[in-house]
Amino acid sequence: MIKKIIAGLLVIGIVVLACFKIFSNNDTSRKDLKKIGEELTSYHMEANMDITNANDDIRKFYVNVDYMKGEVDHFRISLIDKEINQEQIMIRNSEGVYVLTPKLNQVYEFKGDYPLNTPKPYLYHSIIQEIEKDNYEAKKTTDGYIINAKMEYKNHPSWNKQEIKLSKDLKPVWVNIYDSNNNLVVAINFIKVEFNIGMDKALFDVEANIKKSKEEVVSTSKQVEELPLIPKVDENKTSLKEQTEVVIDGNKMYILSYTGDINFTLVQKDIKANDVLDSKVVSGELVSMYTGVGFYENKTLTFIIDEREFQIYSPSLTVSEMLEIVSSMQVEVVK
Repeated sequence: MIKKIIAGLLVIGIVVLACFKIFSNNDTSRKDLKKIGEELTSYHMEANMDITNANDDIRKFYVNVDYMKGEVDHFRISLIDKEINQEQIMIRNSEGVYVLTPKLNQVYEFKGDYPLNTPKPYLYHSIIQEIEKDNYEAKKTTDGYIINAKMEYKNHPSWNKQEIKLSKDLKPVWVNIYDSNNNLVVAINFIKVEFNIGMDKALFDVEANIKKSKEEVVSTSKQVEELPLIPKVDENKTSLKEQTEVVIDGNKMYILSYTGDINFTLVQKDIKANDVLDSKVVSGELVSMYTGVGFYENKTLTFIIDEREFQIYSPSLTVSEMLEIVSSMQVEVVK
């Protein structure tokens, strides 16, 4: 009798373990996911993405991702800000890595392994990589699988938990990211996912993408606050010491200096669209962002959003801390 009870408990334990570790090394589903990743020649995905920033404002984006396998894997990631209908495009092709802002007729060229240098919740590659780490719990549902994983987003250290819903055929359905307080900070809902479809290299051409975006995406007028914007800071650690306004080539530039336990300088200016394509080679590090272009070099983060450029210089702040400052500038205005 005791042996039967023990055997029954063992069976229950095995069933429970199977529910929460469906992607164990011997599990068919995990092998299928790995096989899909190995055999992928291309994919196209479209999604709606909501991001809650430091001010609890929600920014809404339409995400379009294309991947084509090759000697150099090609990627095209398009983010359209729904509020202003402005598009930014990240491209990796045989020539390099590019960030495009079609409305400004601007292209930045980088070196590096973008977009695989850090996790991207809208990339199928990132989903597969997280499963391979074996740092997750998962359960089977009637229509697919739900995976809970610990995450490390380099530039967003407070984002530490991720929920992924996969369909029965292991395609992404949605991804939710939570912060250390269990607040939902990113919500991605996929509306179209296609694997191994025909693709042309022209899809990853920089100039063709600039031209197409300018033809198809018409920016909407948006009431924006006048510069300078002021960030939310911990006044016990830093405060605004000096504010300067300068004019260079007819363009106003605002310089805000903060001092205290935390020291940084914040420079802000409006950007005008270029009549001809403006292409710049950037030696700094491309910073993964979901609201605009960013690159870090010589202790300075340069960030471009809504036809404005912000630069933060600090000898002590990390990139993630600089990003928090940028995010908090969206509402408060110097009176």
